[in-house]
Parts: sequence; C-alpha cells; structure tokens
Amino acid sequence: MNLKDHFRSLGTAMPVDVEAPIPSSHAAPIGLEGISASVVTIAADEKTGKGFMVDGEGRIATSGRLVESASRIKVTTFSGDIFLGKVIRWDANRDLALVQIPARTSNYLTLGDAGTVDVGEEVYVLGRSSSGSGKVTKGLIAALRRIEGTALIQLDVPVDPGNLGGPVVTAQGAVVGMSTLKENWGDDMTGFAVSVNEVKAFIYAQ
Repeated sequence: MNLKDHFRSLGTAMPVDVEAPIPSSHAAPIGLEGISASVVTIAADEKTGKGFMVDGEGRIATSGRLVESASRIKVTTFSGDIFLGKVIRWDANRDLALVQIPARTSNYLTLGDAGTVDVGEEVYVLGRSSSGSGKVTKGLIAALRRIEGTALIQLDVPVDPGNLGGPVVTAQGAVVGMSTLKENWGDDMTGFAVSVNEVKAFIYAQ
C-alpha cells in the first residue's frame, strides 16, 4: 500500500463524510476570515501555540507536546473570549491532543482528506508565528511520508513554535493536516503536518 492509499484508508475508517463540500466561507484562504475564526491560541503553562475547533461542542485539535503535562491550559478564541481548557484525549506518538472548552460555537473547520493532496500542491499554515509576523505561511507540499508509523505531510517551509498545532489548509480551504514539531522529524528548514486523516482517526477513536 502506498502512502496516498494509506491516507485514504485512514479517512474511510472515520464516521465523517470526507467528500462533504467545504462551506463557502472556507473557500478562500487568502481572505482567511471564515477559517481564522476557528483557530484558537493555547497557552499551556510556559508554552504557547495554536489549535482549531473541530465541532460545535467546543472540542479543539492541537499538538500533544504543547499541552503535555500542563497544569493550566488557557484557550483564547478568535473573538477574544478566554476559557480554561481540559485535555480529554492525548497521543504522544502522533503529537496529537484533543482539548475541551465549555463553549458552543458555529466556527469550526471541516476536516478534509489528505489522500486527495499531492506533492507540489500549495498549502497554507495558519496561526501567527512566535515572532508575531503574519497569520499565515504559504508553502508547498514537499513530500508525503510516514515516520515512526505516523502519516505526515512534509512542507517546504518551517513550522514555527507559535503556529504549532494550527491547521494546514489547501487553496480550497480544506484542512489536510495539523502543524507539528517533533525531534528527528526534520530540520530548521523543514515543516511537518500530521495528516488530517490521522487527526480524524484520533478524534473519533472508540
């Protein structure tokens, strides 16, 4: 099985319609209004990064290393509301976590299918960098890889600690991955995103 088939097999295992149309408000990443409203800032003790709403019940996908062992998780939404978050699921191997806040929202992202993307495709990494420069980084998919058993999308741009845990979207606004930073997965000029199909497998695991 090649990696794109692996992406597709992960996607079909999830109780979601990966062919569902992306809402029109998410169609243009250049504007980012609809997409950015679903991105949150997470302060976990001394660490700061991003996450994104995955449903209307206040569940947020983010980086496992960001919230690992944190005694306090503060979540700030796009509108400026601040909530105390709680980790309800965590996977160190895939660098994934699911955080719950006590809020309902209509601002959440439709999770796409990483099996539909290919090397050379343009993508956008959302979330302001730790230097405060810019809310989005534009790059290309450099490779589709599996490292330590995790399906990853390798980018030609680095992931900054400030946008760790943020969504990676296509030009059509579909989420195809989550920004990750993990030792031995790359160098200073390489960025990685955990495949959105891995994210869905994690979120909807029984």
